[in-house]
Amino acid sequence: MSRARTGALAIMVGGEDDGFAKIEPVLRTMGSSIIRTGPVGTAHAMKALNNLVSAGGFLIGVEALLIGQKFGLDPSLMVDVLNVSTGMNNSTQKKLKQFVLSPRFDAGFGLDLMVKDLGIAPGVAKATDTTVPFSGLCLNLWSCARKALGRGQDHTALARFVELLAGTELTDGKARRET
Repeated sequence: MSRARTGALAIMVGGEDDGFAKIEPVLRTMGSSIIRTGPVGTAHAMKALNNLVSAGGFLIGVEALLIGQKFGLDPSLMVDVLNVSTGMNNSTQKKLKQFVLSPRFDAGFGLDLMVKDLGIAPGVAKATDTTVPFSGLCLNLWSCARKALGRGQDHTALARFVELLAGTELTDGKARRET
């Protein structure tokens, strides 16, 4: 079920106080966190930047699991270790086991939407005259994944593309031991 239906969205809002006061009750029905970001346009930038951080964390998390698996580590165990260590992030907590190692690839946010948001982030960087090489690489990899996998995929299907590049598939070692 979508987070908007359950009222669990994090909603970023840019704009004047008067406008916010009028829409806040409606936003509270969809979101558990309503965050004022500043003038009009700042929420749009913040959403793109948030998804940039999320996309980068997911991408590097999948790559780390592939490296570890090839080294002989159990990817499920790796996620457990990451979640009690400094590598913990949203992807290690809520995506890698649930949607990649499962392999369900159905987290509910589209790959197309992620690539769209990642395309906005470099514009924000350009407007602030900020050099961002990793952001460009991240966008390029996600765009290549969308092209290779086709439209309409869940964003967690990016793992399939990374597996393709690595020449191996992630497996859930815990599930193998239980069967």
